[in-house]
Amino acid sequence: MILRFTLILSLVFVSASSFAGDLQAAFAALQNSKVNYEPDGAVCEQLAILKARVTYPESAYDITGGIEYDIGGETLGELDLVILEKQTRKVVLVEEVKCWKNYGSGLDKAKVQRDRFMWNLTKFTSKIRFTSYTDEQFTAENFQNAFPFIFVSHAGGVKHGFDQELDFNMSEVRELRTQLLKCQAFGPCPKPE
Repeated sequence: MILRFTLILSLVFVSASSFAGDLQAAFAALQNSKVNYEPDGAVCEQLAILKARVTYPESAYDITGGIEYDIGGETLGELDLVILEKQTRKVVLVEEVKCWKNYGSGLDKAKVQRDRFMWNLTKFTSKIRFTSYTDEQFTAENFQNAFPFIFVSHAGGVKHGFDQELDFNMSEVRELRTQLLKCQAFGPCPKPE
């Protein structure tokens, strides 16, 4: 399913330390994002974007999520989070975010997704196309430098092989998702575009 990632600029400046482990602060940071939180992973992906902003400030980097790729047909995969240096237009980091009940299965799936992307990028460099639901445009050229491709999970994932983890456990992620969905359905939160 296509995820739409359109964070409002004010959300971009929220540092991870301002909501580290605080569900209410995380809710406040995400409530106006107009993201479709129906897909299970959407909340984790948005939390990963906010966390990345601490290291990659908006003044120098674009952070985009939900970038689909294909080679002229149907979608082959989606990149959860891509960080692009504004000055060079080169990708400096790709993150695959998995908040799965079973860490091992989530990590295995993330590795398969990474390998599929890297194989297609290498084999079909001239044919690969990217679709983003933000204003950001990507081509294979953006990915031609060496960049880390890391795996991010909910709290506890590092000890299971993930490179990074978010500040919330699975129960908290689900609670945050429920709050956001209720707010979009019945409250003042803007609905997804």
